[in-house]
Amino acid sequence: MSSIINRFLGKKSVRNEELLALADRLSFRNSQLDSFLIGHFIQRDKTDPVEYFAFQEQLLKLHVDRFEAMQVELNLLNQYLQLAERFLPAGFSVKWENKLQSQDEIMLPPLILFPVVQHAVENGYNTMSSHPVRIRLSGSSKLIMLEVSYRVNHYLESQFSSTLIRDFRQRLDYLFPEKHNLLMNSNSNTSRITLTIQL
Repeated sequence: MSSIINRFLGKKSVRNEELLALADRLSFRNSQLDSFLIGHFIQRDKTDPVEYFAFQEQLLKLHVDRFEAMQVELNLLNQYLQLAERFLPAGFSVKWENKLQSQDEIMLPPLILFPVVQHAVENGYNTMSSHPVRIRLSGSSKLIMLEVSYRVNHYLESQFSSTLIRDFRQRLDYLFPEKHNLLMNSNSNTSRITLTIQL
């Protein structure tokens, strides 16, 4: 809509680098200190905290301006999903498929894949093995694609109106202007988010 208005008025939208840089840091911090996971960890008083603290320590060592190897990101995502499986009281089911080629060569901003997965874990109904969070990673050293789908939460007015997603959109605009795509769609049963990043 804004592009139509800008065309009509003969104006181009101005990219506010300072605000986008702040959004980059905020989105990174949202993933680094996941309040949803922390809340469930606190509620599970019988849970051995060692694994969670080790995971959180790794996250806190990351720096927003220092790229990390893809394998670091994938290891952290795997740990996050294992912790979610342990902490969520109603249970949690996930199906993970990694078809990414040449992942040893890929360097990424830290926690750049996290918000899409965190959103699905927090907002979906994923307790049954027949309705898991489905995560599919594919691509090459030039382009990565992350597809995440989950069972719709019918109690939410909008499946994608979280601050986690809004901040993440701006982080992508800051880090990958004109080189990313974030598609989100939902029907009565399934929500799907597809992230594509050109490297």
